[in-house]
Amino acid sequence: MVCGASWLAFSPHPPPAADLGWDKANHFTAFGTLAVIGLQCLAAGPRRRWIVLAVLLAYGILIELVQSQIPGRDADAQDVLADMIGAVIGVAVHALLLRVLTPRASPAR
Repeated sequence: MVCGASWLAFSPHPPPAADLGWDKANHFTAFGTLAVIGLQCLAAGPRRRWIVLAVLLAYGILIELVQSQIPGRDADAQDVLADMIGAVIGVAVHALLLRVLTPRASPAR
């Protein structure tokens, strides 16, 4: 997923098939998905969410810095904001899925 996102982010002209029609929706979707995958890859713990969000923030900033050097692309702070909104939504969706899908221990009688 990271390789695919990087290829799209660093391509001077990404393919139209990868476009959801609104640039920020592309960011929400990609970073939300990366957040869910990242949370699944890390061991459970209280800091797991913060680690994923910090890594995705750094990745979003890196993408914009690299794009500023690619002809036909430009850096946009609003893209980083959209990335982080998507990541936070991904973390929330992951937490909700865990709550819904994790079996609860039945109380002892």
